[in-house]
Amino acid sequence: MLMTLDEIFEEFADLDRQDQSLYLLELGDGLPEFPVCGRTDENRVHGCQSQVWLIADISGTQETAPFTIIADSDSNIVRGLIAILAASYNGKTAREILEYDIDAVFHRLNLQQHITPQRRNGLRGMVDRVLTLARMHLVTCGGGEPVVRGRSPAVESRPDLKNIPPLNPDDIRRQFPVLCKLHPSGLRPIFLDSAASAQKPQCVIEKEREVEEQYFANAHRGTYQFGLRIDEEFEGSRATIATFLNAASPNNIVFTPGTTIGINMIASGWGRRHVHAGDEILTTIMEHHANFVPWQQLAKERGATLKLIPLTPDGRIDLDQLDSVLNKRTRVLAITGMSNMLGTVNPIRELVRRARAMGTCVVVDGAQSVPHLPTDVIADDLDFLVFSGHKLYGPTGVGVLYGKPERLEEMDPIIFGGHMISEVRIDDSSWSAAPAKFEAGTMPIVQAIALGTAVEWVQKTGLASIHQHEQSLTTLAMERLQTVPGITIYGPDVAHRGGIITFRIDGMHPEDLAALLDQKDVSARHGHHCTMPLHTYLGVSATTRVSLAAYNTVDDIAALMDAIEFALKTLIRR
Repeated sequence: MLMTLDEIFEEFADLDRQDQSLYLLELGDGLPEFPVCGRTDENRVHGCQSQVWLIADISGTQETAPFTIIADSDSNIVRGLIAILAASYNGKTAREILEYDIDAVFHRLNLQQHITPQRRNGLRGMVDRVLTLARMHLVTCGGGEPVVRGRSPAVESRPDLKNIPPLNPDDIRRQFPVLCKLHPSGLRPIFLDSAASAQKPQCVIEKEREVEEQYFANAHRGTYQFGLRIDEEFEGSRATIATFLNAASPNNIVFTPGTTIGINMIASGWGRRHVHAGDEILTTIMEHHANFVPWQQLAKERGATLKLIPLTPDGRIDLDQLDSVLNKRTRVLAITGMSNMLGTVNPIRELVRRARAMGTCVVVDGAQSVPHLPTDVIADDLDFLVFSGHKLYGPTGVGVLYGKPERLEEMDPIIFGGHMISEVRIDDSSWSAAPAKFEAGTMPIVQAIALGTAVEWVQKTGLASIHQHEQSLTTLAMERLQTVPGITIYGPDVAHRGGIITFRIDGMHPEDLAALLDQKDVSARHGHHCTMPLHTYLGVSATTRVSLAAYNTVDDIAALMDAIEFALKTLIRR
């Protein structure tokens, strides 16, 4: 005889994870016998590692008819999960089933490891099958379709930023081991290249070590203790990132190797399906190559036209000319949240609003903006957002692709293999639901977990406080740099830029300047910064860039100016 849900709650209350597994093995013994004639492909729940069949016995054709879930599996653990599902749903009407918060039951029983899209043990697939059967019955009865509860709940928007507490940059700096070690010169490092890769705080470094030393295993593969712990940490990181971005659900968060791969996944996986000959792709000349070349190549492949939004003389989006390039043929708007060269912070919300009127899909390169500015994917109404972990005080080799559920559904995977499949047949294959659909093979597990720790560090430190601190330093640096003879600073004033300052000094090649700055232990970037079209537009081959982060200080700006003075004197002597 099947146990009631209250009885199951009572039994689970005092069990640890290992005892829960034993209990699940016993729980399925009370399942009613599944009819042999029901073991058909039509009734099979596909995408499970075990064999699962499920049917619904509905007592009548009225909307108020109660459901009885009958299911079976060749796995005893899954049979136990079926018993929980039956105890939750049996006796409810179709409408009650669709409105029932089944995820709350799973969380109360601490069954999170069984319900992620990545762990294909059948529970999530069975839930989806029950919801489909309930939906079909309700529509057949003419009852309409209610909103499904417990699925991708919206998160309250962030409040306006007020009364921001100031940072103590010296305390912040002490949390970064590499910045506390003196160079052979006896000077402390002045790191001004965080736009390329930020340094890592001690907690991120320790998290990577903890995973490697204490419980490393492959994710979503094993139900042994290490495997379950890894799954919890991995999916916990996904949930942390979803909250950080104000995404409606962790299922909107796809782990990638970084921003570049993320944009290529969108351009190939979504773009090849939805961009056609005669369509237009809109972007800007300020884009990083990673958000320019994939769209350029897609346009060539699909017979579409790549168009650029004009810029103002100070390097901002010219909103007055946007209507001249944005129209009903604009299939994609690919735009950076913050330029990695000009430092320009783009008006994303206004761009999205105007793109929506044209039915345009908006892809935001958040590699520079996400680490420095509050990001709200719901309030901004973004279709896609990508960023990298290593610019957000996290590890290299991991990034994030956020997508609206409907956009991820419209998007094809471009990497195939293990884990991302629902079912593989000789002649065809089908894919798991997002995010697993886009996470083929073994993910950068340790790095993804540590990225969650980096995000938690940013949240604890306060992104608004970090931004305020960086803007203060940017203002100071701009004022000091403008006193240098023959300098040209590119981009807008501080009101429209983030903590990136790119410049060129007459008579001094950026490569020479970077080498001389390094003589004074100041690390700055030189070159075209992966923005060759922008440099051509500006009429220069290379520039020098300094970029700021939470750990930079007023003393760092003073050291930069002293190093520039040293460079000027050195070149004058020559």
